[in-house]
Amino acid sequence: MIGFRAAAVYAAETGGTALNRQIVDSSFRLDPELRFKRPELPALVALWEDLRAGRRAPDRADFSPFVLRPYLPRVLIYEIVNEATVRRFRIRLYGTLISEYSGRDPTGKFVDETMSERAYADFDRGLSWVADNARPLRAAGSYYFVDRSFVRFESVTLPLTAGGSEIAQLLNVTFYDDEK
Repeated sequence: MIGFRAAAVYAAETGGTALNRQIVDSSFRLDPELRFKRPELPALVALWEDLRAGRRAPDRADFSPFVLRPYLPRVLIYEIVNEATVRRFRIRLYGTLISEYSGRDPTGKFVDETMSERAYADFDRGLSWVADNARPLRAAGSYYFVDRSFVRFESVTLPLTAGGSEIAQLLNVTFYDDEK
């Protein structure tokens, strides 16, 4: 975990503005058993299962804005980009509530560009697990931002195809413990 002093130094070195605010550390558990605390998340997994309809995963087109309406402010969509020797995750959609909590909108950026190496290791582990296993994954824990304290959350990440049979995108829905 990064302390306040280390976050302050990091903020001074990087500018620490809302435009470049980064997650500098994270601490969360990955839960493939899906032991949810929030009732909205198992409902979303059930919808994913229904839309899957026997396929490896539902298609991104199955999750229209109408279908996602109750979740839209808290939705992140990651595009899987396979480069020569590495898989990266580009942020395609960054919900307004997520933006409010993080103080930024990194739509179009790669996840590894939006956080420290240490924090990215946790994110990469979870996102890669979903992409490799084509199964939903629950995560719960804390994010630590450069210029603010930590934020506790619970989320689910769901694999999606995009017009084919390969997992091409990941849909994440996040709830924060201190939501009003």
